[in-house]
Amino acid sequence: MKHHTFSYWLRTKKGDKLAVYCKYRHGTEKQKVIKCDLTIPASSWDKKRGEVKSRIEFQQYREKFLKLDARVQQMKDLLNTDQITDKEALKRIPLWYVSDKDKTLENYFEEEYRKKKGGGYDPTRVRGIIKKLHEALLENNFNDLVPAKLIHFTTHKDEICNSLYKQQKKNTATDYLKRINTVLKKYDSKKYPDKYFEEHYKTEATKLKKPVERVSILESISRINTYKKLEAYLFWLYSFCLRGLDGIDVTLLDRSMLLQPDAELTDYHHQKEWYQEPIKVELSRKKTRAREFEIIINAYPTLSIQKLLKKVISINRSDDVNTEDDLKLFKWDSITNRRKWDLYSDFLQGRLKTLFNKSFKSTRHTFTSTAEILRVPVSDQSALIGNVSRKGSIKHYSKLDNTRLDIQHLAVLDYYQISRIYFQLLLHIKQHPELEIECVRDIDRELHSMDNSNHLRKSWQQEVAELTDISKQPEYYSGLNIYKGVL
Repeated sequence: MKHHTFSYWLRTKKGDKLAVYCKYRHGTEKQKVIKCDLTIPASSWDKKRGEVKSRIEFQQYREKFLKLDARVQQMKDLLNTDQITDKEALKRIPLWYVSDKDKTLENYFEEEYRKKKGGGYDPTRVRGIIKKLHEALLENNFNDLVPAKLIHFTTHKDEICNSLYKQQKKNTATDYLKRINTVLKKYDSKKYPDKYFEEHYKTEATKLKKPVERVSILESISRINTYKKLEAYLFWLYSFCLRGLDGIDVTLLDRSMLLQPDAELTDYHHQKEWYQEPIKVELSRKKTRAREFEIIINAYPTLSIQKLLKKVISINRSDDVNTEDDLKLFKWDSITNRRKWDLYSDFLQGRLKTLFNKSFKSTRHTFTSTAEILRVPVSDQSALIGNVSRKGSIKHYSKLDNTRLDIQHLAVLDYYQISRIYFQLLLHIKQHPELEIECVRDIDRELHSMDNSNHLRKSWQQEVAELTDISKQPEYYSGLNIYKGVL
């Protein structure tokens, strides 16, 4: 299809006059230039231009144009990194309005709400909710409510709420409305106060979450007959070894998070003198951002699993594997390329359902359930998975706190027999030619040959007591020449 292009420009002539030229092009043909029989006094042109630019309407439309231009560039950047589709980009472009009554929820959230929250705020959750809201409205034939404007939450409150409840589970839809309410309240607290949607709230009893039993994990090994199933299985084990860390956070792990960024990634085993250096990362869960917390990332078999996982990723997706950072799995992560993470997350869910009929999110619940069996206090269970937010003088964990959490971490790995599960996986790989990959490291052979490969020889309570023991003060303080008598 050929397009017609028509434009003009002015050229100064003698006598302080401007001549008008027209430019015309059809498709890829050579541009034609024609001089018009029209001249304009330059002083008159400048006067009229100054008058137009001084008008309030011009300034408003100029501001709108600049915003639209910037918006188009933002969409190009998101398209180039595969974070949105063409259809989504076209929907998002016309979100700039001069009139406040036409302001959309997405526009307000991106341009005003986020700025008020500051640089540390993670917008991912609310962005996802706005996307789900638009999908629900379209599915229920409320096309004229997309994109959702702020005024719609007053004029079409029932339609918005009912659409969400038709598409989502009751508890999920209620959570979405509460989060939308938080954004709206920031915009106008009188019009959208707390519990603005309360009359529409619906809840339902949720099924009790069940952990993945050790026997299920072991039995599922026999079903691993492709590299993709192996990749999903290893990703689950890796997450479990990292205290059930969310997949979105696993993709973010890199050397910059290490407490010692230049540290060599060597294995740690609590009982072995030659594997005595725990290496930690410091991070916060992107979902909750409750606080930063530390995790040992080299407690055996964590590094063995991570290294084998990267090998399998290099087979399944050679263009994506990160070869520059030995800790980071992919060249991308859930922040720099959300679309790739969404696709990868779907891949994990599908393969894990096939292997042991559980979703990837089961790692965190399995970890805490194992900790509960070991009588780890609930407060420590929350701290282990990064859900605790401390304030004031106890904002940060002390050295003793972290020592206790580290030992509890090792106790969970031992009780779940993660090392033995990994050994069983290695044997399975070696016995199946379709999984032709070098998988065994020296430390794997060494610990496999031992009767007991556990990190702890005693209960975690005894280990913590010994590591944190403080000797009693002597009765006589010789340095101060003071005798501690009886009052």
